Amino acid sequence: MPVGETPLENSVQRGSVASEPNLPAPLYNRIRELFSRGFRIDWANTLFISITHLVFLVGTPLAYWYAPEGMWKIMLAWTILHMLVGCLSTTVYAHRLIAHGAAKNVSWPVHILFGFIGQVFAIQGSVRRWAAMHTVHHGVDKSGKHHLDPYSATWFNSTWRNFLWSHMLTYFFWHPDHEAIDKAFSAKSSPALMWQEKLYLPLLVLLNFLLPMAVGYWVAGLTGALCLQVAAVGGFILAQHNTWTVNSITHLWGSDRAAISSARNNYIWMGPLGEGNHHADHHDHGQDYRNGFGWSGWLLDPSRYVILLLRAFGLVRGLRRASMHKEVQIVARRALQNARSKIHDTNWRLWEGKLQLLQREWIDATRSLERYRAECKELRAVKRKAKSRLPASEFSARLSVLREEIDTAKKQMRERKQAFFVALAEACSMPYARA
Repeated sequence: MPVGETPLENSVQRGSVASEPNLPAPLYNRIRELFSRGFRIDWANTLFISITHLVFLVGTPLAYWYAPEGMWKIMLAWTILHMLVGCLSTTVYAHRLIAHGAAKNVSWPVHILFGFIGQVFAIQGSVRRWAAMHTVHHGVDKSGKHHLDPYSATWFNSTWRNFLWSHMLTYFFWHPDHEAIDKAFSAKSSPALMWQEKLYLPLLVLLNFLLPMAVGYWVAGLTGALCLQVAAVGGFILAQHNTWTVNSITHLWGSDRAAISSARNNYIWMGPLGEGNHHADHHDHGQDYRNGFGWSGWLLDPSRYVILLLRAFGLVRGLRRASMHKEVQIVARRALQNARSKIHDTNWRLWEGKLQLLQREWIDATRSLERYRAECKELRAVKRKAKSRLPASEFSARLSVLREEIDTAKKQMRERKQAFFVALAEACSMPYARA
């Protein structure tokens, strides 16, 4: 795909028919080919991940078997709490608030609680590095520079290789230096992130090793210390895999693909506290503090609830989200893209103009609804602040008119949405029409 050409343009404008219209071509046949492209093994990461996984797999059953009476409850509680704290801190803080800037202002208590403590429990590198690599991952959606994606699930020509690489193997390698990573790393240079990076290793040792061993020793001596250490290892390994599944599973399997990336929606898979659900929506509008659109986004996004709670306490301000017309634009674009892969070239030429016109009308109706709602909100705000010179009767009259216009705009938006999808269904069910 040429640089700068979007996936939708690639599939629709050229008129190609493909089952995965926005999936880039594989770059490699074998994982070992990476060595000839400048990749080399990161021995520190490789040894740490390998040893801790071995401790988890072998040590966990032994620790539960030899644990003092009643100790297993403390071990299980520690593992679950460790995992939840690590997962939430990664999804809420490192991912949405830092990597994507989902809030305009993040207070120091949030940085300390989620960055200096919680995200360290996840052991996924400093927040600064995590956010920089994730920024590059999303940047590929717009730049089209497929080879820069640090945990791509599309580099190889087989699904199992893509899964292994995106889920875990990517962390075993030093990636070749390139301008995109340096630029993203430099952009994440706030005082909180700089300090978290400097203190990351001491905090990692303190919170993930010294703390559980000290508590375990206090509860049940040396055996208790070893048992609780194994429980802590299980906690951060589960947190790591919860995050890694977003890199792998949500880019390989799901119900609906994003318009501008390989990400997929996974509606029923709860993932790392909902981060995997609506991943296609997330890639289509990454700066949104929400992970997905619509009612199912509310039901399957616990990280959103935490962010809203932080806002309620005044700890974060200025949450960013996609406008209603932007959501409609994304949904319609994705629907067109999916339909394009099912419609023959000849039929597409017959329907393309009508579908695009209906798409524009739906978006325009949504913009009108947004405008009327904004005017109504502004009118209420002015009146509430006692700055309005309008008499009560005139204020009520204007508010009544706006309400009627909102109701009309809602009805028009629903009608145009229905017209768009009815036409789309007709186009998809139409038999091949010869020119």
